[in-house]
Amino acid sequence: MSTQTPTTTDAGKAVGFHYILTVQTRSGEQLTVSSVATFDPAYFSRSQAYQEIRAIAAQELGHGGFTVLFFSLEPDAF
Repeated sequence: MSTQTPTTTDAGKAVGFHYILTVQTRSGEQLTVSSVATFDPAYFSRSQAYQEIRAIAAQELGHGGFTVLFFSLEPDAF
């Protein structure tokens, strides 16, 4: 997690983000993970959130040897 100083009045307020990540292994197996994760935008960049979500997919597969086919990250709002 970054140690950046918050620069907005919303710093410290975690926000739910819905994500979808689809990957394909070298053997052709595909996996899609989709859920809601909570990140504080004052401390987490989109790329840091991507790395966290990619780690979730690696854990589900049991390895990190895959290619990302699709990634989406959006605020989880009505």
